[in-house]
Amino acid sequence: MMRGVKNSIHFAGIALLLSTSCMRVRSAFGFNLVPSHFTSISKFHPVKRTLLAKNSFFRLPSKLFMSSDTDTANKITSEDNLYMKKAIEAASIGVGNTYPNPAVGCVLVSSDEVIGVGAHPKAGYPHAEVFALFEACGYVESGVEAATTVVNSTKKANSDDTPDISKVDELMAVYSSTDGAKELFKGKLSDKDVTAYVTLEPCCHYGKTPPCAFSLVQAGVKRVVVGFRDPNPRVDGGGVTLLQNEGIHVDLMLKDESEAESKEEAENAKACSDIVSAFVKRISPRTEEDGMALVDYDESMNGAKRRQLRSIAGRKKKDGSMMEFYWPAYSDSVDASDDSIDLEEAIGELSFDHRWMETIDGALWEHEIILLRLTNAVQKKKGAKILGERIAEELNAHVAQVVGHTALLYRPGRPPVLDLLSDA
Repeated sequence: MMRGVKNSIHFAGIALLLSTSCMRVRSAFGFNLVPSHFTSISKFHPVKRTLLAKNSFFRLPSKLFMSSDTDTANKITSEDNLYMKKAIEAASIGVGNTYPNPAVGCVLVSSDEVIGVGAHPKAGYPHAEVFALFEACGYVESGVEAATTVVNSTKKANSDDTPDISKVDELMAVYSSTDGAKELFKGKLSDKDVTAYVTLEPCCHYGKTPPCAFSLVQAGVKRVVVGFRDPNPRVDGGGVTLLQNEGIHVDLMLKDESEAESKEEAENAKACSDIVSAFVKRISPRTEEDGMALVDYDESMNGAKRRQLRSIAGRKKKDGSMMEFYWPAYSDSVDASDDSIDLEEAIGELSFDHRWMETIDGALWEHEIILLRLTNAVQKKKGAKILGERIAEELNAHVAQVVGHTALLYRPGRPPVLDLLSDA
């Protein structure tokens, strides 16, 4: 059925790659994510905006997917753009609160009526698509309000007026259980013509919750419009593959105005990518195009580079442009004066505040060099070094210097801005 390509050997290569993109999902759900016949693979046909699974280690030639039936692709309409704007607005609810996950928004529409809106509020809680389904399936009055309650509960964790999230936790318990997605959503929207507008490709992997793509399938969603494809190696087209294998039409908004149906579509696609820019940089392997290939900073850093970083830091401190971040006063700390404890082990058990980590992650991408003041965590230089290295490892950064209770962190941007080679 694949028109425009004659060599069936190519099809075998496509099928093999697609079959490896979501192995965990296939085994967990009990159905194949890739059709067993090449005649069925036409649903993966790369018409202008239909997404395909991409193996993260091998890039297929784009010419392999050229087709003569590009006019069969859905066009992104003005209504699509309107609803994606609502999804982008919903995604903003979780910005700054979802580390290490990305912030995502979702809107469910049936017969030109919004029936559910959701946002991802915090890592460990359901994603945006599921909060939208909670609303559309009648479990909560508002998916956005439910998600916002979770966000607010993390901001007021130590206060007396912490919001009540018991209803969300009850749904979460069911959703996270075996066959929880089926129990909550199976067939709930099958009698409607529902389109889901999602700022980021639905996930296809099991984490603390089931895959969002599977939940959309269970509910009976007919079409999904994606604002940005998820480059996370655990997803990377696999969510779209799962949806397409179940007969759901998937459309991708395009950032390039020369390819998009309208300027509005390109703007929406860019907005969706901007929301997750720090996440994408963090989880995507470095390439030569970044100006620096895969690097082990502890091996590549030498004395000259460290001296240059300290010199840059000194200038920034002097002119007041150094970005400094204090360990949150409300976070756990280690009593370094207690000689009975193993300092390294105790620091290894400290939990990172997700909001603080998202803030310094973004600052590193923007400034490449930041100063962490860790007195609130541990009042010993050795402890500051251990903690600084833990944080650096989490963010794939490098500890350039430890002075007192401060740690100087460096991570090159993509592409790098600070030049450490010319004088190193």
